[in-house]
Amino acid sequence: MDNGATKRQKREVRSYLMSREPSIDRRFRPRPNKQLRLTFNDINESGESCSDCSDTESDYAATVDDEATKTTVTESSDVESGPQVFLRLRPVETPSKSYTISDCGSVFITGASNENSSNNVTKSNMEKHYSFTSIFDSMVGQRDIYDICVGPKIQEEESVTIMAYGTSGSGKTYTLQGDNMRAGIIPRALAHIFALYGCALYPKPQLKLINASTIILEDDAAIKEMQLRRQILAVCPDIQAQFQRFQLVIQGDHTFETKPMTDVSVMIWVSFVEIYNENVYDLLALSPRQANMAEPPRKNLKIVCNKGQVFIKSLTSIFVKSSEDALKLLKFGQQRLTYASTAVNANSSRSHCVFFVDILKFYRTGLTTQTSYKFCDLAGSERVDKTGTIGSRLKEAQRINTSLMVLGRCLDAASSSRKKPNPDVIPFRESKLTTLLQAPLLGRERLAMIVTVSPLDKYYEENLNVLNFASIAKNIIFKEPIIKQHKSRYSAFADCSQQVGPDRIYIEELEQENIELRAEIEQIKYEHVLQMQLKEEQLRKELTDTFKENMEFNLKQSEERMEKKLQMQQREFEVQLASIKRQYEDKIEDLQDEIEELKSANSDIEIIDDE
Repeated sequence: MDNGATKRQKREVRSYLMSREPSIDRRFRPRPNKQLRLTFNDINESGESCSDCSDTESDYAATVDDEATKTTVTESSDVESGPQVFLRLRPVETPSKSYTISDCGSVFITGASNENSSNNVTKSNMEKHYSFTSIFDSMVGQRDIYDICVGPKIQEEESVTIMAYGTSGSGKTYTLQGDNMRAGIIPRALAHIFALYGCALYPKPQLKLINASTIILEDDAAIKEMQLRRQILAVCPDIQAQFQRFQLVIQGDHTFETKPMTDVSVMIWVSFVEIYNENVYDLLALSPRQANMAEPPRKNLKIVCNKGQVFIKSLTSIFVKSSEDALKLLKFGQQRLTYASTAVNANSSRSHCVFFVDILKFYRTGLTTQTSYKFCDLAGSERVDKTGTIGSRLKEAQRINTSLMVLGRCLDAASSSRKKPNPDVIPFRESKLTTLLQAPLLGRERLAMIVTVSPLDKYYEENLNVLNFASIAKNIIFKEPIIKQHKSRYSAFADCSQQVGPDRIYIEELEQENIELRAEIEQIKYEHVLQMQLKEEQLRKELTDTFKENMEFNLKQSEERMEKKLQMQQREFEVQLASIKRQYEDKIEDLQDEIEELKSANSDIEIIDDE
């Protein structure tokens, strides 16, 4: 009876009318007070690769135990930091009085004057303060911006994403790339990187980053990479004069020190992509016809996320040996970017572009490390009434503003996630740009944002949107990023790294000579194929000419034979005609004689009748 009553009691408790207490689960066990996000564990335990990236921070919450068999992870400190956000003011003839810099030099104050064209009077008269890591006025040059924003990060060899953001025509591209005379951040960073590693640079592409994994290349694959490198550098624009000017400027502005490195080999790879209308295009991909003919339709690449690693599938990566090679590839890709003219900027970029510099290092102990630098030039945020865009330009502007809005939402969600016990979902998948930049947005890589602003009254509303965007990024707090060091066995590097002095130099010379000889063999094969093709064409032409001559000769002989036959037939016809004519003439004469006889007979009859 007691058991039956107990069962009835349980059924009553489980009934719809008498629901159980929220603190009691379906088996009558008390629930713990601590709430856990089970989605983190579910996603981390999943080892399957996916074509799309996760929306949450869980993609980057993999524990050290899961990676123990593959990597060794350095101990990360508990120090938390956020992205560095810098503000740069573009030089203008008459700066607006609505913008001022505080005495401390790190707070930007906006307060619109009465002449401002804003529709919201209350908003236009409101004074707002925006805090930045540093503020650069119009008097600050490219040297100081590089020394403060980028130089220390490259010197410390930490992965970083440099993001230039601002209104259209505010100087984002100039800050990153510079112009013909003044070197921007990217040329200075390339010179710094190659000066930093110096003699540790490895002469051939032995390691490559493929699908976010460091892979050792066999000799044949390394030779193909060297051939691809030579092939693409051959079609790059000639920048020797500009590169020499840049070198003089950089050497005058900076003194880059070479870091002492022993038993380490460094390889540097470069990639360049464009995000146009939410499609990812490879700017360094060569056409099958070696880019000498018309450009084929570009292929939309796919961004893949596998176990928290984000990469672009089938992206072209070029091995570079000097900063000049990397700068050539930058200019080559820049020529393929999508530009258009608007009312604000005569040469406005209609897409986001990201320039990747990946540094792979192999140590004698078998340890490999990866350092990535991403230089992201975002398309300018713009208002349609200011730019006057219509048609396809309007569609591009909508896609640009949408991707920037998603970027702002991701930053807002990342900043608010530190303040809530249950963080909001970060909408990475809503834009290709945010999908590609998950690692810096979540703190796995350093993030530095350079915000450019034109301090003019007519851009006041656009500048407020840009400054609000920057303030969101400034409030983000990240934990110290975890640096992964891959532990692998590469005997090819071990043999090379153990050799020092003249022997190693001699081996490198032999390897370089081997590469050159193989390339020469390929070139000879290519030339041989061309020669054979030319000979084949010549033979075909000779055969065709001979055939034509024979045809003409045979045709001429045939015409002569036909003409002779025609003459003979004509003679025979004339003879036959003459004989037939003679026959008919004889018949005619006989008939005429008969007629004469008949006439004479008739006349005789008439005479008899008369008598």
